[in-house]
Amino acid sequence: MTARLRVLLAVVLVAVFVGAGSSAAWAVWTASGTTTAGVTVGRLTATLAGTDALSTAFTPTVTSSTKPLTFTNTGTVAGTVGTAVAVAPGSSSTLAAAVGVQAWPVASTRACTTSTAVGTGAVSGTWAALPSLSSRLAPGGSAVWCVRSTPSTSAPAASRSDVTLDVTLTAGTWTTGVRGAFSLTTPAPALVCTDHGGNYVEVAWDAAGRPMDTWYGAFVKGVQVGDRQQMYFGRITLAPSQIPASVATSGTITVDVLVLDSAGRPTTTVAGSGPLTLFTQNNGAAVRCGA
Repeated sequence: MTARLRVLLAVVLVAVFVGAGSSAAWAVWTASGTTTAGVTVGRLTATLAGTDALSTAFTPTVTSSTKPLTFTNTGTVAGTVGTAVAVAPGSSSTLAAAVGVQAWPVASTRACTTSTAVGTGAVSGTWAALPSLSSRLAPGGSAVWCVRSTPSTSAPAASRSDVTLDVTLTAGTWTTGVRGAFSLTTPAPALVCTDHGGNYVEVAWDAAGRPMDTWYGAFVKGVQVGDRQQMYFGRITLAPSQIPASVATSGTITVDVLVLDSAGRPTTTVAGSGPLTLFTQNNGAAVRCGA
């Protein structure tokens, strides 16, 4: 009696690490079946390019960002790509939710510019909740999506949001994935600075709804300069002698006014930020507002 050959392909687990820029990839494949001869297992892998370019420091002059994302199926099996976004713990989900996103497929990265009109197949949301960017990819095929990020007027100042973009490529029960990450930041409110003949300057800030008895301190490169003040006074005076030589003796410096906690320690809340310039006047140290 001829022997019957039975082959059970139970589980194939393959971890594949590929990436572009800061992206990291993962893959888990599963398959099962019976054959009387042999089996050929396809390869399903994906890459992601362009997430680094999504990092944007929004300013009064940088009010939007338009960048391409490229998804590539580098394997031998056709699949469907999909995406999901998440805000990293410890960063501002409020900022992510205040940055509107429009994304649409384009023919190439060159077709994604600041002047490109939003095209057909567009999806919209925020970096806190964005619908999937879905494309069907043949083996070796790529899809390019043009992504436009625009903060709303409700975007918090002096904030940072770290966002992850997970991309999955699926073919049947096979799934492979790659992750990219980027950051969004907004500037601190500008300080109001008043010159006093080079002898000293006064810097003032907006209380932004904080209690009037909140304490504030001015810092340069992490070193406190000048005296701390409450919002009742609403300003900090800075003379050249109050800026240690270890911090700076000349040139432009950036002063950050931070909210202090109950123990007088600086918090991460920036009430205002702006430049000062140290220089020499009448053979003596002087300071003025601005760069």
